[in-house]
Amino acid sequence: MTPSSIKNVSESKILFAIEGFILEIYQLGFREEFKSDFKELLEHFDRIYNIDYHYCDYCAVFVELKSLVDQIRYDPYCNHDWHNYNFVLDLNNEQLKELEQLIKKRKGDIQKELVQFYAQENDNTTSLETYASQLFKHYSKLLIVRVDLGYRNDAKHEITIDRFYRDFEKMRNRLANKDTIFNNLHGYAWALEQGKGRGYHVHMLLIYDGSKVQKGSYYAKRVGEKWVELTEGRGTYFNPHNKQYIDELKLKGCEIGLGMVSNKKDNDWERLHSVIRYFTACNKDLQRLRVKNEKNMQTFGKGQYGNSKRRGIGIKTA
Repeated sequence: MTPSSIKNVSESKILFAIEGFILEIYQLGFREEFKSDFKELLEHFDRIYNIDYHYCDYCAVFVELKSLVDQIRYDPYCNHDWHNYNFVLDLNNEQLKELEQLIKKRKGDIQKELVQFYAQENDNTTSLETYASQLFKHYSKLLIVRVDLGYRNDAKHEITIDRFYRDFEKMRNRLANKDTIFNNLHGYAWALEQGKGRGYHVHMLLIYDGSKVQKGSYYAKRVGEKWVELTEGRGTYFNPHNKQYIDELKLKGCEIGLGMVSNKKDNDWERLHSVIRYFTACNKDLQRLRVKNEKNMQTFGKGQYGNSKRRGIGIKTA
């Protein structure tokens, strides 16, 4: 996506455009014809930039570019109008080469950060598999519910990473307190992500007591409605428990283990495991967050299988 094609500009969309711009320079170098795109990206990014945020991989490089260019912007001897980035269109070849070298110099740091992301995703997969296995072995019946939470297209331009995190923090509080729709929960997991089209969104996996609740579609709908309420109408949700969606997956040879599972039925662990594979799929790097409201912002969480004097199991916040 080129900067000029961005409409109703959201923070998430700008960051994806920045990533694409940096990748293009890696492939082609900083060409003369890229200056107008660079100017427009700087203008968009200047509006959303937050010094307290932690920008990741490619976007972190762009922050360095902005810092270098801003030295020219605010130097009265080099630029007479600091209110805009029009001077970028007049950068000479030597200056473009300097910017290109900065970008290429940081390539190793980007790769290192992405390797760390993959390692963390592998750790998340392993811990979720172990957690789900413990629950599956302990309880004879579990209701597996999945729901995806996001924002309406006409509201995405209002959503920053900080607002997204604070919105979901309200949902996490309901989860921890087992409020209403989260009664009868045996376990849960969630992942915060960022998609090129979807923007900021959350995948939630909820594992209910199958001896007390039966309708996964109903609970996914209730959770989605709670999200819409907590986001003051800006939120939206996807309920994958509808027959059409499930049938489409089956036609593609993919059967997600939603609904009731039992440790007394053959293949039901494999059905549950298919949900975990989706939750931690190998292409999740495309869905990684490009910015965090703080460096150690939590992007994945789950309950904890532990001892309880009453039943031998408890759920705690990860």
